[in-house]
Amino acid sequence: MVSTGRPAMTLLLALLLSGLAGTAPAERLRVVATIPDLADFVREIGGERVEVTSIARGTENLHAVVARPSHLVAMSRADLFVQVGRSLEVSFVPGLLENARNERIRPGAPGFVSVADGWEPLDVPVELSRKAGDIHPQGNPHVNLDPRAGTHMATRVLEGLVRVDPGSEAAYRARFEAYAARLKAAEERWKAQAEGWRGKTLVSYHQEFGYLARARELEILGTIESRPGIPATPNHLTELIALMKQRGCTVIVTAPWSNNRDLKLVAEKTGATVVEVPNQCGGSEASASWIGMMDLIHARLGKALSPP
Repeated sequence: MVSTGRPAMTLLLALLLSGLAGTAPAERLRVVATIPDLADFVREIGGERVEVTSIARGTENLHAVVARPSHLVAMSRADLFVQVGRSLEVSFVPGLLENARNERIRPGAPGFVSVADGWEPLDVPVELSRKAGDIHPQGNPHVNLDPRAGTHMATRVLEGLVRVDPGSEAAYRARFEAYAARLKAAEERWKAQAEGWRGKTLVSYHQEFGYLARARELEILGTIESRPGIPATPNHLTELIALMKQRGCTVIVTAPWSNNRDLKLVAEKTGATVVEVPNQCGGSEASASWIGMMDLIHARLGKALSPP
């Protein structure tokens, strides 16, 4: 007769536990996003299946983000990497990708995503010259500030998640469809808020609100910077002030990082209203999500462009 003592019972218990373990949730997908906007898209579509790290913070100048050791650790472990692209993150992404030595997220690998791919670019330079300032060969990279680009960027994120985790495709697509419906409703709301903005003028500090202006049919007369990334010269400010007075421009839009003395000087000389809006989400409770950021941008611009 075969004994069914403690060793046999222990083995049986182990087998039972092993079977139960097969039904437990899989380890979450590790995702690194360059900016909070993209991290928001990943969370909306990935839900509990993803663990997301954002490199930039909500109030930073995206052309001057400094990579930290924690970012390198996150990149080395990531299953998916999501960037805007068009060299927006050129100050920190190439070094992180090189030093992380993670083949899963190299350009061209399944785990590499650029959400600006396929979106019609603005400000593509005719020629490349450092004299023109901090220009981007593939055009203006601030696609995250286009209120019509939400579904496009979310689609690029969905495609990346499905490539690296095909077993969860149905779940990702279900969450994407729900989020896309919210985006569509938000886009209609923003369009309605912008009724009456067409043809109005404004000045920006940096060349980062071009997509927003195109979507809302606004005209940007110029920038406080002499050229992208180049601080203003006295002559440039004098010419800009004269142009604003000539055209009756009464609004200056700026991100938190660029609300500086030059901008305040121009506002003082022209009587223009300074409108500070986010250049990425996550800088405040009101702009914690991409939709929330766009709500805030439209509300603040609307107050300045369509006064009661």
